[in-house]
Amino acid sequence: MISSQNLIRYAFTAFSIVVLTLMIYINIHAMNRDVASDVQNGALLRMLEQSVDPRTPDGAGARDTEDDDKSIEGVEKMVSEMKIKLDAMQEKLVSLSKSTAKMQASVVSSASEEATTLKTTKKKAAQRLIPKEEPKKAKTEDVRVPPAAKVVQESRPVTESFPMTPQGNLTGMNILLLYADDWTHHTLSSYHKTEPINKVLKTPVLDALAADGIRFTHNCVTTSVCWISRATLYTGQYMSRHKTKEPCCWSGGTKPKSKLPEAPSNWKELSFYEILARHGYHVGHAGKWGVYLPFDKNVDFNVEEDGWHYRKLGKKLWHITEKNEADALRFLVTRPRDKPFFLNTAFYATHAKDGDVRQYMPQNASMEWYENDEIPIPPTGTEEAWKRMPYFFDERNEGRTRWHWRYDNYTKHQMMMKNYYRMATEVDSACGAILEELRRQDALDNTVVIFTTDNGNYHSEHGLADKWYPHQESIRVPLIVRDPRMDESRRGSTNDEFTLNIDLAPTILGAAGIQAPAKMMGRDISPLYLSPESTKWRHEWFYEHPIIGGNKHYIPSSEALVRKDYKYMYWPDYGFHQLFNLRKDPGEMEDIINSTDSAVVAVKNEMKQRFDEMKSLIRSEATVTL
Repeated sequence: MISSQNLIRYAFTAFSIVVLTLMIYINIHAMNRDVASDVQNGALLRMLEQSVDPRTPDGAGARDTEDDDKSIEGVEKMVSEMKIKLDAMQEKLVSLSKSTAKMQASVVSSASEEATTLKTTKKKAAQRLIPKEEPKKAKTEDVRVPPAAKVVQESRPVTESFPMTPQGNLTGMNILLLYADDWTHHTLSSYHKTEPINKVLKTPVLDALAADGIRFTHNCVTTSVCWISRATLYTGQYMSRHKTKEPCCWSGGTKPKSKLPEAPSNWKELSFYEILARHGYHVGHAGKWGVYLPFDKNVDFNVEEDGWHYRKLGKKLWHITEKNEADALRFLVTRPRDKPFFLNTAFYATHAKDGDVRQYMPQNASMEWYENDEIPIPPTGTEEAWKRMPYFFDERNEGRTRWHWRYDNYTKHQMMMKNYYRMATEVDSACGAILEELRRQDALDNTVVIFTTDNGNYHSEHGLADKWYPHQESIRVPLIVRDPRMDESRRGSTNDEFTLNIDLAPTILGAAGIQAPAKMMGRDISPLYLSPESTKWRHEWFYEHPIIGGNKHYIPSSEALVRKDYKYMYWPDYGFHQLFNLRKDPGEMEDIINSTDSAVVAVKNEMKQRFDEMKSLIRSEATVTL
């Protein structure tokens, strides 16, 4: 006879198997299906009403959307039917549980007798099998209590660490972060519409997003490298505070073979993923994390993709941008409709494939884009600009090494930049598909959309490639915000204030109606477009970047005080100072640090003093909003 407890256990096991089978089916279906080609690429406003091929201004090559609508509706219908079936099964199990409870009352006494008999039998058997021993005296053992510092805390900190915002103050708005990789500030065709340096690049979806929102022209990162910038995104703090100087290690720790079991304690308090989740948000991440942390413990949807351009998954050969797009769409299609969501679609593009001579590998279907275009060489992409770099920049410098990989002759420069632009336009197209899905769900007008990136990129400027250093190409990055709260008169505008990546976390929390923790160092930027007349803002900021690999010849550390008219740079490993007049010298070619002009000397002395003050403040423990 099967006991009631076993009957319940078997029933729930069967239920779990059914659910697991359905989940495996959904994931295999999504993996084998080319979702990127199932969903048409659209933009906003008029572009959302008509599919547009970014290669042509008139939308040639636009695809029919009827099948796409059916494909999305089919997935939604399938998920809805599955939920109904699972709810029905759960009701049956509850009914079964109630009926077995009655059976349990009738058999409990007999079960108890059987258990007593079984214990007696086991005891007699043990006496026959185990030889008798002389009784031993009881031994008292020390009970060691681990030190408090070693006690493992829960994955979610106590409520006191998260002052909860009253429910009535929450906006209920969705938040979509479109977070690209290695885009400098002019990797946007909308930038070149106002400053026509390059008319080749095409990003029509992001242009439409800017036309329906606001583009920030002086958005910068406080440290220009992937993992530190992303740690700043998650915490709203400078590197000196969150201490993520390497992708994996804090306070001198060694690199783990896998993710760290616990995030640093201040991350638990500051990570806006945690804060949004505790306020009822459905939280998702699709793409690159950039740091080794156990985010899967506190994110409802987590698909990490990083470090590759092409990979076979299931039966399909994926490009990583396709995969990022498909995962974002899967999140949107399967999300619960009764709660707001946050999604970070963290694209890996346009990051180069480190170690591969091809560097940038776009999708095969994109190779005809830019095929007959000529990519302009930057004004500072010259040998003369390289010679004007500080004396310690030589062939051992990693920026120069990567310049040789990508840009040391005209043919190579053209090939690399065309592939870089193709990958940028692919990200633009993927953003269109994601925004189009929001429109189909009638959720676009309740969603704050933010597009930005982790750091800039040298495209041969100063004889360099990649990032790290305090020049404009490295520290300035795109930022576009489309906010339903924005007044119609401000849509399509630009803003020239200094916004920083430390502002992203407070801005995201502000969009949800949540007060940012005091330890976050940035500011909610929404007042710059909701009430700009009454908003005072920063006019300068501090830049920092650590030495990488402990080798000052490889990637030396750098610091700077940045203003719109002047930039003061300092290279700590060499005690080397620089000063540039950005109004007269936007390419940062003429170092005036040794000028004897009295006005320049006054600027230098004042900026040096302010540089020291800001550096000291940022590296202190003081609570500060910059």
